[in-house]
Amino acid sequence: MNYNGLSEEIKSVLKDVSKIINIDILYENESIEFDVLENSVNDIEIKYGSENYIKYKNRNNLFRALSLYAQFIKEGKENFELNEKALIQSVGTMIDVSRNAVYKVEEIKKLLVKVALMGHSRFMLYTEDTYEIDGYEYFGYLRGKYTKAELKEIDDYAYSLGIEVIPCIQTLAHLKQTLKYEYAKDFRDTADVLLVGEEKTYKFIEAMISTLRGVFRSNNIHIGMDEAFDLGRGESISKNGYKSHHELMIEHLNIVNEICKKYNFKPMMWDDMFFRAGAPNGNYYDLDTVITEEISSNIPKEVSLVYWDYYNSDEEVYEKLLKIREGFNNNIVFAGGSWRWLGYAPTYSKTFATTNAALKLCKAKNINEVLVTLWGDDGSEAPLNVSLLGLMLFAEHSYYEEVDDDWLNRRCEFLTGLSMEDFFALEKLDLVPTVKYPNLKEANPSKYLTYQDILLGAFDKHIEGLELNSHYNKLAKEYEKISEKTEEYKEMYLTFSKLSSFLELKAEIGINLRKAYLNKDKIELENIQTYILKELIRRLDDFHNSYRKLWYKECKGQGFEVIDIRLGGIKARLDSASYRLEEYLTGNIDFIEELEEEILYFLNNFSEECKLISYIRYKDIVTQNTLTW
Repeated sequence: MNYNGLSEEIKSVLKDVSKIINIDILYENESIEFDVLENSVNDIEIKYGSENYIKYKNRNNLFRALSLYAQFIKEGKENFELNEKALIQSVGTMIDVSRNAVYKVEEIKKLLVKVALMGHSRFMLYTEDTYEIDGYEYFGYLRGKYTKAELKEIDDYAYSLGIEVIPCIQTLAHLKQTLKYEYAKDFRDTADVLLVGEEKTYKFIEAMISTLRGVFRSNNIHIGMDEAFDLGRGESISKNGYKSHHELMIEHLNIVNEICKKYNFKPMMWDDMFFRAGAPNGNYYDLDTVITEEISSNIPKEVSLVYWDYYNSDEEVYEKLLKIREGFNNNIVFAGGSWRWLGYAPTYSKTFATTNAALKLCKAKNINEVLVTLWGDDGSEAPLNVSLLGLMLFAEHSYYEEVDDDWLNRRCEFLTGLSMEDFFALEKLDLVPTVKYPNLKEANPSKYLTYQDILLGAFDKHIEGLELNSHYNKLAKEYEKISEKTEEYKEMYLTFSKLSSFLELKAEIGINLRKAYLNKDKIELENIQTYILKELIRRLDDFHNSYRKLWYKECKGQGFEVIDIRLGGIKARLDSASYRLEEYLTGNIDFIEELEEEILYFLNNFSEECKLISYIRYKDIVTQNTLTW
């Protein structure tokens, strides 16, 4: 095969590309001419037939073009020609690596190849304290933090693919995992927020930024600063007296901005604290918000403001919220999301509804920088690759006004070997009977049914009469069948199959147990104690072992102790439930207090049609007693 016009550096990267897509099919052609587009409105031009060429504007365009060329050949097209022009200049992936799952460098590199083939041009690792800082050994301590060498390796590899890696950190709030240590006592305002105005605070932040300057090529940096709700509410009042949120935000941002300038970084930050300043009730999505001159004039103009919204599915709402932001004097970046933070399962119906609405308006409003976030709220339980289809959706939106499902499915099948339907199937863990599709209310029963205690049954009232055992039985078989179609994602689908098999027994066991107890049905109680609980523990072990294998393949070891504690806690409680039943059945106790109590709804924000709710906090799901304080 003759790759005319490609540098040796790019040819070497094609070896890794070939591990993701089959580019061997290109060898059937005599040659492909590669060339850089200089005087064209297009970003990509490909042709096969009378001529064979791939033309591209930037290196990241090259890898998308290559994937399109190979896709069409694989699909059996004898002649094809395609020109593409980016409607959104920059689409990037942001992965949360701050909530226990710190992905191995090799896994990040695999993902970089995938997003390059999709057409992404930027990449961020959201690191609160999971990166090395010179002079602060407790920063990221025992958290699996990336070393400077690891980050440099990621940056170098991404650069070879035409992807800009932008450091993505926190310089105000969301720092409670590190501020708990003694070293931070002099620059800690509250448990989660830095002390504004303190010299040691800015020495700390300068250490962050100077360290990152030595690692990354990019002159862009994301400095965070979102959700600093208790800013100025702790040590700040004792030292400096009361100052408003807005006053403290402006003071802090200006100092951090100067530090960024010193190290040749152009910052961007989440815009919620400034947007809330103009909202009547401080609501981030309030359509009555007014960005006044007082709010906007004090924000440094070189700072880009990132509007994050993965919740709204109404185009009119996005139009109004983007219109309000015209009151800022700053560049606006949009951050949507590929929903994978409600538990183990992704929420693709929500991802598609919000993304299709948001990106249509971004294109209409000429928003040229877009991010797709992969948050890991409450423990990053969802495997990394569950989000691939969401990343593809964002990529296709950057090239087309409307994204056709048939075209997206073709891209999905080529890039992963699986269909859109196969990825959407992962959401079925939460699409139990009565949950309305699309799942815009974010019902996530698989999370709370996995972790809730079977004797306490805090969520049982929400699932009465739904026949969930049958739902999860069918789902276990469906996931196993999909696993047979793929080698790369086989373990992921087998893990979901084993979780479904566990939920087949776990979902309704609390209801059945309480019913048998209240009916004094000792035969059924003995059946539960002797057989069902033992089988449930066996299925839990199967899921735990499968998930552990997947985690250690994708992630560093630090962080999995949380999963062990969570799943091990379920096992211990099942063992205690068995003990309690045995004590009752043998007459050693006259009653089981936990089963005597009337069960109420955990939350009351549900409809008559569907009583399933959205709730993700493990500490409140697993017990209604004191777990932390």
